[in-house]
Amino acid sequence: MDARTVVDRFFTAYYTGDVGAARDTITDDFSLYGPFATCRNPEEFFELAKGLLQIVRGHRVLRWVTEGNNVSALYEIMIQGRSGVRPLTTGGWFTVKDGRVSCGTLLYDSEAFHAILSR
Repeated sequence: MDARTVVDRFFTAYYTGDVGAARDTITDDFSLYGPFATCRNPEEFFELAKGLLQIVRGHRVLRWVTEGNNVSALYEIMIQGRSGVRPLTTGGWFTVKDGRVSCGTLLYDSEAFHAILSR
């Protein structure tokens, strides 16, 4: 399976709230770095994700860039705010190892995130 497909499987599982399937797509030493939190293992990641998964209503990838085992994605996370579902544009860089996502870095405007929640 190519790296883009692996990351896409992770996105689909995670952003639909299927934690078991999402866990199957990441390595045991998975790490994620972002403006909201840093996770150094899958347990930390899924613990921190509990709150987010309550307000996520899906995702939509706008653009993929793949270079070997590295995958960059520009995508929208659909977030449930007070006045409805709004997209949060996010950039992510992910590395795939042995058919699973091993690490990622996320970039998004945290003020835009808070604005979605407060509207």
